[in-house]
Amino acid sequence: MTIRKITSLTAGINLVLLVLTSVVLYITPMGRVAYWANWKFWGLTKAQWGDLHLNLGLIFLLAALLHSYYNWPAIISYLKNRARTLTVFTGDFSVALVLTLVVGLGTFFMVPPMSTVINFGTTLKDMAAKRYGEPPYGHAELSSLELFVKRVGLDLEGSKKILLQAGIRFDNDQQSILAIAEDNNLSPHELYGIMKQAAAQAGGFFPAS
Repeated sequence: MTIRKITSLTAGINLVLLVLTSVVLYITPMGRVAYWANWKFWGLTKAQWGDLHLNLGLIFLLAALLHSYYNWPAIISYLKNRARTLTVFTGDFSVALVLTLVVGLGTFFMVPPMSTVINFGTTLKDMAAKRYGEPPYGHAELSSLELFVKRVGLDLEGSKKILLQAGIRFDNDQQSILAIAEDNNLSPHELYGIMKQAAAQAGGFFPAS
C-alpha cells in the first residue's frame, strides 16, 4: 500500500463517479420542476446529486493535484522538445490547448456540436417539465399553506377542509407546502393536484370575506 497508488486509484474512482453525476445532472429537470415534483433518481433528489457532484469534484481535484506532484517528472517531460529543452508550447501541449479552446469558445458562441449537446439537454428538461408539471410560481413549494392558496386564488378554509377530507395531515396553515407534502408521502405537485381537483368538483372557491 502506497500513497502514490492510493492517489491514482482515488482519482480514477472519483473520475468515474463524476461522469455519472454529470450525466444525472444533465438529464435532471429544471430546479423549479424538480423541487415541485420532488424528482428523485436512485433515491436522491436534484439537490443531493448536486451536493454529491460538488464533493466528488473536490476529492478529485485534491487527488489530481497530489497525482501531479508524484508524477511531476513525467509531466515536465511532456513539455520538453526533441532537444530535451523545457518548452511549454510543445506540439502536444498546443493540440491539447487548441482542443480546450475550441470546446470553450464553441460553447460560448453556441457552435455545433457543443450547442447540440446543450440544446439536447434543454429538450430533455422541457420534456420533464411537461411530464412533471410546472409550479404555479417560483419556489411555490416553500410557501406556507396560507400564502400558497392566496397566490393560486383558492380559499384558505375551503382548501384546509379539502386536505382534511383527503386524509392529508398538516399542523397549521403556516406549514410549508413542501413540509405538508413530505409528511404525507406526496410531492408538492400531487398535493396541489388534490386541492385543484376537489376545488373544481366543488365549483371553485371564492376568497373568504
